[in-house]
Amino acid sequence: MWIEKNGPSWRIRDIIDGKKVTLETGWPNKTAAKKRLTTLKADQLRGDFIDPRAGKLTVADWVGQWWPGHETGLKPTSRQSEGSRVRMHIVPLLGHLALDEVDNLAIQAWISKLMAGLPDLERPGKWARRPLSAKTTRSCHGLLHSLMKAAVQARKIRTNPCGDTKLPELVPREMRFLTEPEAGRLHAAVPEHWRPLVLLLVSTGLRWGEAVGLQLKNLDVLGGRLTVVRAMHEMSDGSLIFGTPKTARGRRTVTFTPKVAQALAPLVVDKEREALVFTTPTGKPVRSRNFRRGWLEWTSTAGFGGLRIHDLRHTQAAWLISANVPLSAISQRLGHSSIAVTDGIYGHLLPQVDAGILRAVAEALEHIDPEVLAAEVDDETAGELLPDMADEIGEG
Repeated sequence: MWIEKNGPSWRIRDIIDGKKVTLETGWPNKTAAKKRLTTLKADQLRGDFIDPRAGKLTVADWVGQWWPGHETGLKPTSRQSEGSRVRMHIVPLLGHLALDEVDNLAIQAWISKLMAGLPDLERPGKWARRPLSAKTTRSCHGLLHSLMKAAVQARKIRTNPCGDTKLPELVPREMRFLTEPEAGRLHAAVPEHWRPLVLLLVSTGLRWGEAVGLQLKNLDVLGGRLTVVRAMHEMSDGSLIFGTPKTARGRRTVTFTPKVAQALAPLVVDKEREALVFTTPTGKPVRSRNFRRGWLEWTSTAGFGGLRIHDLRHTQAAWLISANVPLSAISQRLGHSSIAVTDGIYGHLLPQVDAGILRAVAEALEHIDPEVLAAEVDDETAGELLPDMADEIGEG
C-alpha cells in the first residue's frame, strides 16, 4: 500500500489480486494522504481493514447479494412479509445509495417518508405509496438493521448506521377481555357450525393459525387434550401453507374441558386422521378473510363491536390469571417463547407478583435478545387475524 501523485491531488494505491488498484483518491496534499495511509495500515495490522471501495456498493446491489442467503432461514410467512418490505420500502427508497452513504440522517429521512406516504398526484385522494403504521415502520427498520449488520460482517462498511435511529413510538392496542357470561353471549351469537372453533379459541388460547391448522391425529377428544405441532398460514397469492408454530415453545400440549370436548366430538366422526378438525360448511379449509366477515357480524350482534379473534387468546390468559394460575404455566399454555413475554403482555393484570415470578422473569430476560422480546410482545398485543400486511396491501 502506498501513496502517489494523481494530477493535482494524491491517492492511495494497493495491489489486490495481482493488480494495482486505487483505494482512495482526492487527498489535497501528501501529508494528508500519508496520514490516511498510516491509518489504513494500522487497520490491516489489527485485522480491521475495510476496503474503501466496498462501501461504494449500492444498497440495491447489496440486497441482491444478501437476500438469497437471508431468506433461506425464514419461515414462508416471514419470507413473504420481509420480501415485500425489501421490494416496496427499502430498495425503492434507499437502493440508489452507496452503503457508505446510508447514515443516520438518510435513515431518519427514510423513516419520515415511510410514515408520510406518497400521494398519487394524478389521482387525488389516492396513494402511490400508503403511509405505514408505526409497527410496520419499525419492522422495516429492523430489516434494514439486519441488512446493514450483514454489510458490517462482510466488511463492506465499518459500523451499522441503524443503531441510533429515532423510531416512531408504538401505541399498544387495547386488549379486550371477555368475562365468562360475555363469552357465553358471544357463543350464542355465533352460528352453530362455528361455535366449536370459537369455544376452543377462548378456552385454550390457541393462535388462529394453530386452531384452523389442527388435524384429527393431534386431537384427543376423550383425553381432553390436543397437541400443537403446526399452524396454517395464508399467503398473498391465496395459497395455504402449513408451517411450524410461531416459537420453539409453540410446539406444546394443551388441555381443554369436558364442555369443549363435547363440542368437538361431532367434528371427528367419519374423518381421516390427516383431516382438518375445522372446515367450512362445504368442507374446505377455513380462511381468515372469509371468516372475518361473519365474525364482524356476530360480535356486533353480541354487543362486542371491535372485538378481535386474538382477543379470545387474551381472554383465556386473563381467566387463568384471575384463577391464580402461575405465570410460568400460562406462558407454557400460550406457547410464548419465554415467561418474560407473558409478563410483558399480562404482567399488569397480576393481582400480586411474588418473588418466585420475579426471579423467573429475570432469569428469562438474561437469555433473550431485547429486540426479539419486544417484537414478540408487539405481535401478541397487536395480534390480528392476518399477518401485519394491512399497510402493504394496495401500495405501489
